[in-house]
Amino acid sequence: MKTVKPNELERLTRLDPAVRFTLLTGPDEATMAAVAGHLIGLAGKDAERLDLTGGQLSQDPSLLAAEAASMSLFSPARVIRLELSGSGDDSLAAVEALLAADTAINPVVATGASVTAKSKLVKLVEGAGNAVAAICYQPDRRALVGIAMNAAQDQGLRLGNAEAQLLVDLVSGDQALMRREIEKIALYLDAAADRQRQVTAADIAALGAATHEEDVSECINVALGGKVRELPEILSTAAAVGVAEIRIIRALAIRAMALARLRAEVDAGAHPATVVAAKSSGIFWKERDAVTAQLHIWDSVRVARLMTRLLDCERALKSSGTAGAVLFRKLMTDIAHQAARAR
Repeated sequence: MKTVKPNELERLTRLDPAVRFTLLTGPDEATMAAVAGHLIGLAGKDAERLDLTGGQLSQDPSLLAAEAASMSLFSPARVIRLELSGSGDDSLAAVEALLAADTAINPVVATGASVTAKSKLVKLVEGAGNAVAAICYQPDRRALVGIAMNAAQDQGLRLGNAEAQLLVDLVSGDQALMRREIEKIALYLDAAADRQRQVTAADIAALGAATHEEDVSECINVALGGKVRELPEILSTAAAVGVAEIRIIRALAIRAMALARLRAEVDAGAHPATVVAAKSSGIFWKERDAVTAQLHIWDSVRVARLMTRLLDCERALKSSGTAGAVLFRKLMTDIAHQAARAR
């Protein structure tokens, strides 16, 4: 089967019995988790869930096919959740056995953020008639607004476009965080499928999004703005109030993608201030001055290098046995120094 888009899987209302294996990869773990959760939910609330890892499959390549063919003793349905590690090559033999097996009655949903589009596993799935793959990239601002509105509807909330944009801005585009905030709003308003509630900007403000977004935004603007002397205090403040390092890195990655998109217009001859002020820029009005200044500093080559380093740092922060915190502070310092030199 061909690679599909994640939203195609999210629109499914039932699992396709012809699909034995669904592979979700890509840098956006929030989308990956949301799609995986949706597919597992389609198996039914009474379905038994079996969790496997790539490490288990590397030790026993026959395990996946055997479990996919086994009936549940206690539930009417069964679904297998597979967490892949690294490139996913340690699970390749097991997936090959699953796809070639005579029988498979339990669907497998696999996720692996480090599995690339060029991996052997993705190529195997793309060439199989009983498997499907979806690569999850960070959605743009317009897509995030739509995701927010749909997620709110699932919680019994009516979320207008303006309020959805406000929520997206408040969480700096962090989809996982946005979904948690929507759940909090639903509890706050006592919303449910049979109790529809309208969400207002005041409701969002009342909860405050409890996300320390001002601290995150300040970290981003200090680093990308080349304010080297302010950086240590800003990072210490963020840590003191509980802002996770990985949240800052992900917010920086979202800003870097926005800079790359806007920089293309600047390179085509547009003025940075004009580009940022346009409605199509997707930049929150409070951030426009900072982003305009950053467009003067960060050219396309610098932004591309920045995105690569941010991805490497996020992987380090998520991996055990690495000096993730040290690498984070070094990267933030390097970003600020580079921006200061380019000003």
